[in-house]
Amino acid sequence: MYIVLTILIIIICFMLGLIVLIQNPKGGGVNSTFGGASQQIFGAARTTDVIEKTTWTLAVLLLVFSLCSSFLIDKKAAVAKKNASAQQTTPAAPAELDEVSKRLKETGAGAAAPMPQQGQPGHQQPSAPAKK
Repeated sequence: MYIVLTILIIIICFMLGLIVLIQNPKGGGVNSTFGGASQQIFGAARTTDVIEKTTWTLAVLLLVFSLCSSFLIDKKAAVAKKNASAQQTTPAAPAELDEVSKRLKETGAGAAAPMPQQGQPGHQQPSAPAKK
């Protein structure tokens, strides 16, 4: 149902944009384009009245469908998804970190090797930057 409402909202937005572009802000619109013949062609007394009514109808439909779509969202499912993703990204608890550090100390893994001092084998002097 949510997908249907979303599609209807998109269609209404497109139609509303077209109807607004058709209107002339000075009141002429389609009626002034066709001259007096528009009353005979369209069978309406004034074309601008029809366009204005269409604009208001589409605007009200857009508002109603938008409000309905917000009520159709399952808020409990959204909160559950948010909590599940938060649990996946939570760091390990301090007790778990202490246990891991104890294991590393026991095995000797992860122990940092001492840095060689200046003048000892394994220490490299920084080289001078290359001249251009």
